[in-house]
Amino acid sequence: MTHRTLLMASAVAAFSSLSAYAQTVTPATGGAFEVVSQNTGVSAVHMALLPNDKLLLSERFHEIPSDWRRFNQDGTPNLAWNGDLAQALWAESSPIYQPNKNLGDFFTDACEFDVTNNKFEMKNYAFDTQQGYSFCNGASQLADGTILIAGGDQKWNMPFKGKNYTSDGRRDVRVYNNGILTKVGEMPLDTRANKTGGDYSGRWYPTVITLPDERAMILGGHKVYFKPTDPEVNNPTYEIFPAPTPKNLTAPVNVNVLAATFPINMYPISYVLPQSGQIFTLAGNRSATINYANGGETPGPSLPEDNVYPRSFPFAGTNWMNPLTKANGYKATVWVCGGVNRTATPDGWDNANFTRHWFDNCSNCDGTARCYHTNPEDSGAAWVPEDMPLGRSQPQAINLADGKVGIFGGSGIGHQGGDAGVGYMARNPVNKAVLFDPSQPVGNAKRWVVGAEATVPRLYHGTSVLRTDGSVVFAGSDEQNYSGDNQRRTDPYELRAEVYKPPYFYIPDRLSLDLGSVATKAGYGQSILVPLTTPAGAKIAAVHFIRYGTSTHTLNIDQRLVELEILKWGKDKVLVKTPATANIAPPGNWMLFAVDNRGAPVVQAATINLRTVNAAADATWNEADTVTPEAKPSGKDASSGAMGVKGVLWAVVSAVVGGVVAFW
Repeated sequence: MTHRTLLMASAVAAFSSLSAYAQTVTPATGGAFEVVSQNTGVSAVHMALLPNDKLLLSERFHEIPSDWRRFNQDGTPNLAWNGDLAQALWAESSPIYQPNKNLGDFFTDACEFDVTNNKFEMKNYAFDTQQGYSFCNGASQLADGTILIAGGDQKWNMPFKGKNYTSDGRRDVRVYNNGILTKVGEMPLDTRANKTGGDYSGRWYPTVITLPDERAMILGGHKVYFKPTDPEVNNPTYEIFPAPTPKNLTAPVNVNVLAATFPINMYPISYVLPQSGQIFTLAGNRSATINYANGGETPGPSLPEDNVYPRSFPFAGTNWMNPLTKANGYKATVWVCGGVNRTATPDGWDNANFTRHWFDNCSNCDGTARCYHTNPEDSGAAWVPEDMPLGRSQPQAINLADGKVGIFGGSGIGHQGGDAGVGYMARNPVNKAVLFDPSQPVGNAKRWVVGAEATVPRLYHGTSVLRTDGSVVFAGSDEQNYSGDNQRRTDPYELRAEVYKPPYFYIPDRLSLDLGSVATKAGYGQSILVPLTTPAGAKIAAVHFIRYGTSTHTLNIDQRLVELEILKWGKDKVLVKTPATANIAPPGNWMLFAVDNRGAPVVQAATINLRTVNAAADATWNEADTVTPEAKPSGKDASSGAMGVKGVLWAVVSAVVGGVVAFW
């Protein structure tokens, strides 16, 4: 890409951002946030959507930050203590750094939260020397709707009710089903001792991807808690669950792109590609396509060196896949958005005795507005730049029910990382939502719109998923004492839940599905009925399938939106065809939203479990029921008022790149 093209793209995005700022934000244009709970049970580092508007949540244990402690849990001196005695004494006596106040008779880090009823139930699971601590795991929804949880962390001598708990969850593979977490597999043990006396085994910060064949890939991560100068901790491999082996996993397969991008390669961004079914993955700034059928790997395009840190933990922005539609040939467009600009001196570099590394933390660096997108299955695929309106590090992205993408939370300064309570790694929360409409061309004022502002900041360890009513629920964030020394002695563990209602909530008279008549299971390429409660079938303009989400560390790999082909319109129903293959729509639970010709999704989605084994006969249709679909209602010209922005944009782009003519 030429310098001239880059300038043009930046100018277009900049003026698109200006037009977004110029709009007055109302619920009808920018949505609205509402705090719906003061106590979700845990500070949700990990979140997975379950049926019936419930969430599986888990956290990291509440304890004194490592550099504030004078002593380790076993009573030995803590060599990492920062020497601040007043701070240490305060932390030792503070109720903040005691075990979670919501714990009952058993020690755990997990709960189920019922969003509708604002209730949580703590969940017990084995926490001992053989299995346990699931913090920093990778998770994915399996074909049957259960949640696969792989990897985790180590924890020593955690005190609770007179007993010390020690656990290692790095090698565990577990399934959560109906309130029970069960160990179903185990990753290999590597008996080589690491520098803290333990072993190099398992995965911390892996990504888990449900495959088209209903198995799951467990990809990447490190073998111990972050040690970026020790290459032995890297785990540049994948395993597949289940397998006909004693530990229920295939043998590890090497992944070159993960080997090349250490140490900034954790939680690799990964998607099942809709054409080939292979796995696209991005680690740091390098991408590849993994053919898990034969162990092959094909290098993909690399992100440019643009004065932004590589896009993996701890410098990550967010990511998503654009809706897959018949119009775009169900072709994947993958986005990465936000992250950390190299705008400040990295931490420690002002100390002459500090050993400098390119991956050192930069807690004073600004968040970036830069995004890139690529079509991984295109020949000669490349990353195309575009800016969003607000710079932010560690935001979260959600595919919304109307086909837009919401970008939420994050920090204006700093990035991910650090113990709960340290609070200096990220600050200046970016609480305004941004709505991205991929159907609008670059430069259109409606492509990027700044929306409502959240009440609760979501920084490190914030999570979110789309609910079946089309709203987005947010929880977690465990460095809420981010704003300076005067706030260090406040509670970092966020227990409030907040919901974002997109603008479509404020379109009057939204339609409803006849939920009791919708099929609960379906196979691929199968025609099914989408019944409504009113005679409004002719108003349906689209039917969207959105996969149940799992969220952690700015990732939500499970989510994707697939537009279903409408075959017939009826008075109070439409006939649609489910996705043709599991490459397009990996098996699992999906939300079914009908969207009317005003862009309003139904008030409540149906849940359909999509699997090959669910194949059934096509739904019957009486041609006498067929009606003609209605056109979009007439109204104010959607493009009115935008010409002034376009004119100014044309003039400035011309000035910047030299004699450019209008390009839309």
